[in-house]
Amino acid sequence: MLKILTFLGLGPEKGYKTTTYIKHDKSKSFQTHLFPDAVTNLYNPDQTIVFVTPKVEEDEKGYLKFLIEKIEKLDSKLKVESIPDGNSENDLWNIFQKCADTVNENDKIILDITHAFRSIPLLIFIVAAYLRQVKNIQLKHIIYGAFEARNSEKNETPIFDLTPFVELLDWMNAVNVFQNYGDARPIASLNVDPKMKNTLNSLSDALLTSRTLAAQKAAMTFNGLPFGDSQQPPFQMLIDQLKQSYQQMAVHEPHKKKEPTLKEQYFQIKWYVENQHYLQAITLMREWLISWECRNGQGHWLSYSKRKKVEEMLKEQVENRDTQITQQLAQIAQQLNMDVTTIELWDQCVDIRNDLAHCGMRITPEPKSATDAIQGIQNLFNEFEKFVHKNNIA
Repeated sequence: MLKILTFLGLGPEKGYKTTTYIKHDKSKSFQTHLFPDAVTNLYNPDQTIVFVTPKVEEDEKGYLKFLIEKIEKLDSKLKVESIPDGNSENDLWNIFQKCADTVNENDKIILDITHAFRSIPLLIFIVAAYLRQVKNIQLKHIIYGAFEARNSEKNETPIFDLTPFVELLDWMNAVNVFQNYGDARPIASLNVDPKMKNTLNSLSDALLTSRTLAAQKAAMTFNGLPFGDSQQPPFQMLIDQLKQSYQQMAVHEPHKKKEPTLKEQYFQIKWYVENQHYLQAITLMREWLISWECRNGQGHWLSYSKRKKVEEMLKEQVENRDTQITQQLAQIAQQLNMDVTTIELWDQCVDIRNDLAHCGMRITPEPKSATDAIQGIQNLFNEFEKFVHKNNIA
């Protein structure tokens, strides 16, 4: 059902003036002195719900009576809802609830703020966001009959469609979700270019499944996409902000690189830690250490055989380290505040990673709790970051 939620006020002292309202898409026009009359005729709702205060109901100008008589001649049903004046916070909550209660699940809604008083227009924007969330309404338009912007010679008044301002809230939320969690679904559900939608989905899938090189490639593609000149500046700024979040992990054709993409992998690990994707963080940190050791020697750094050899070498060095003399040297290094080594990072990383990878399915899991595991990853990342900066990688 298509419903219009509109407001009727007292108007200026000399009353509302007659004008010709032009529909927002310029397809129709209607002459009247009351905008709720115009909006009902121009948008053909199944029901018009008019919110009025007690003062409007008692007003001698007879606006409400006029409106009832006009709308009753149409096929649209009229419903009058009494609301308080809005002079207190409690009044505003009352108005909010009144608006919400008139709407049913899956209704199509047009919200009119033309004759709404004081803070009610702001309240209507909040109502719109609320109803979409809790009642799954389809918001067709938020409209405003801009009498102050009328063409005085023709006495024609434009109707502004303010719905894009609500869409901006959707964009803000979607960008926040993707920026902080790597989930592209909220953005993909918006009206975006198909190429951008596909690229963001690819980046999201790669991040959430730890497909590091695919994430680097998708980030590079995303950063190279134009957003489109038709969008308003706020939308462009949000996308620019989003691009900045991922540009440090962007690599062109990472599979073809002769050297490991260590810097970009580091920024991806950093992103994982900052956004609480701890399993992906520790998994990629382990692979980063293998990539670090793959810099030298024969064979491609992505070769399975080479990475396997490096992994075995690191395991062996950890085992050989567990001798009395190496333990004593490690203690001395710790006392002297010497830099952490690859072997020490590997040892800590593998322990935490194995526990998480096996979902803690042990009689005595180590770390003992999820909190301990997260703290362990954060502490390890701090040491890892020192190692990265010491070697001038980032």
